[in-house]
Amino acid sequence: MASRASFFGGLRPATAIPLWVRLLPLVALFAASFFQLFRPDPLHAGIAMAVVPILAAFVLGPGWTAAIAAFGLAVVAAPIPVSRRFDGDDIVVVSIVFATAIGISWLRQRFETGLVTLLSVSEAAQRAILPELPERVGGLACAGFYHSAQQGASIGGDLFDVRRSPFGTRLILGDVEGHGLDVVGAASMLLAVFHEAILDEPELTGVARRLERRILGDADGGYIPELFASVLLAEFSEECDEVRLLSCGHPSPLLLRGETVEEVDLKPAPVLGLRLSDTPRAGTVAVLPFGIDETLLAFSDGLVEARDADGEYYPLAEHLEGLVTPSPRSLVAFVWEDASRFAARMDDDVSILAVTRVLGSGAAD
Repeated sequence: MASRASFFGGLRPATAIPLWVRLLPLVALFAASFFQLFRPDPLHAGIAMAVVPILAAFVLGPGWTAAIAAFGLAVVAAPIPVSRRFDGDDIVVVSIVFATAIGISWLRQRFETGLVTLLSVSEAAQRAILPELPERVGGLACAGFYHSAQQGASIGGDLFDVRRSPFGTRLILGDVEGHGLDVVGAASMLLAVFHEAILDEPELTGVARRLERRILGDADGGYIPELFASVLLAEFSEECDEVRLLSCGHPSPLLLRGETVEEVDLKPAPVLGLRLSDTPRAGTVAVLPFGIDETLLAFSDGLVEARDADGEYYPLAEHLEGLVTPSPRSLVAFVWEDASRFAARMDDDVSILAVTRVLGSGAAD
């Protein structure tokens, strides 16, 4: 396996060029050599041979490119009886082309190495902001999904997690406005504050106050720019079958009960970071029944703001009506695939989080 990794230039399977593409320069080398032997015109034969190392430079490493170039140069300079030989000037020109191909291959490999490192760092950052959710948290089954609207990016300003606390299992799904590294840093900071606050704050309003205090404090200290963040907080009681919900400017979730879909009517507090007053943040906490096999589906506004070719918004609740709720993982996959088929474009990041109660109140884990 090590030899294969070396041949691919140390790239990961997700970024490696397919084997059949890497073999094309070798096929072209033998074809050009055959052309050199049986084509009496050295100009056309030389052009054919000169193309081969250039092709190799874009799919192979500098070692393989140099080997192909050396073999090609030997064929061009060899005293072949049936073919007219190149003169010294021609061989110098071909050698310059071959050396350029080797340089291109070396630069490309350096770029790919940096790209793989960047992807690894990006994935590590994504795991910090969007941790891999366990299939079970207490008496809840859960699954999450994230898609970045920025092509080639794997992280953004969305965050979510489900964690146990002394006051029940708690959930956060948030969206920091904007793009770039500042937004990523703010999202990571908010998630860290959530992990700490849920251990101390008995009420969701207290968790929201801690989140806003931190985002305003970091902005005042110059650690992050002035940012706004919408957040949905949920608390699943282990003493009774209910869920408590608090929205800070975030889209209301859906409750799926059997084949029915309930659009939760929340009265959201303002988004975090608005500086509307100096008074402590307050919000209306909604308390709803949440029994076994019922599912809470939370999402960022990027999902419901996706539009089709006619400019119509994605009607998530309508598309879920009559659906027998599958597992959270299957539900998240269905929603994303359905939205992808519907949308002509998605201009914002999309996060989807599904939580299903699988154990009743007071049940052991």
